[in-house]
Amino acid sequence: MERKNNIKSITLAGILAAVYAVITALSVYSIIPLLSVFSLMIMPIFAAYYASVFDFKKVLLFNLATLILCFIIGISDPFYTLLYVLPTLIVGDLFGVFNKMKLQYYTTILLQTFSFSITNICALLLAEKFYEIQIIESIISDKWVYENLSFSILFLLSGAEAIFSSMFVFEKLKSFKIIKIKEKEFPQYGYIALLILFALAILSYFFSNNFYFLMITIILIISIPILNNFIKTIRHFNLVLLGYFIVTITINFILCCHGLFYVVPLICLSPIFVYSLVKIIFYIYNINKQAKGA
Repeated sequence: MERKNNIKSITLAGILAAVYAVITALSVYSIIPLLSVFSLMIMPIFAAYYASVFDFKKVLLFNLATLILCFIIGISDPFYTLLYVLPTLIVGDLFGVFNKMKLQYYTTILLQTFSFSITNICALLLAEKFYEIQIIESIISDKWVYENLSFSILFLLSGAEAIFSSMFVFEKLKSFKIIKIKEKEFPQYGYIALLILFALAILSYFFSNNFYFLMITIILIISIPILNNFIKTIRHFNLVLLGYFIVTITINFILCCHGLFYVVPLICLSPIFVYSLVKIIFYIYNINKQAKGA
């Protein structure tokens, strides 16, 4: 049985490494500019699938074989292997680790989005250094968008990559009887993360607009399941929504009159901060109550 599994892992590793090599060759030698961007979305799928099925030793050997093969194929552009292929392998491996840790569906996607974002940003920055070209600026030509929203755009693109690859891998893993459980409730550490993100957003407001809007984007995305649950539980939703709009529009009008335009998103999301703080307080209270009862 073990020998059969080894043969299967070696065969699959060879096939997937060859797929990586073909994509690398097409990306390096193709005259189509967007092909490299498309390959960044496709390539992590194979590594994620392999890392979810096989153990660390086999995954390590697969990564090494893939890097060597891609380096040989793309020898005319050796930095491509380090700047694009290696990050996709890392992201895929992380997905496998998350899966083996039995992290649930939305948590996995969120962590994978962060890993995509970090590797994509690092790859772009290193590419700018090695090739001495402004890749991000060429993609985002508008100066205001580049200075304020480039990190947010990269994060959203990374989220799209994470969801696309995750859905594909989740479906394929079902054949191996590996099923991902979807969370029924928003996890407590999610509320803690939101409080930390709000603190980072306030701090970044004073030194980096780009990082500030990135924090706002992440807070907004993480808050979607909270808002969905809130809408289902509240009785007088239309009345609450009307009150929210009246209060926020009034406050934001005053802020805009004083030139504080960038504070508006933070004010609009402030109820999420209050709600998260209340949830954490209730969580701590319940823990203390259970401890005293025991």
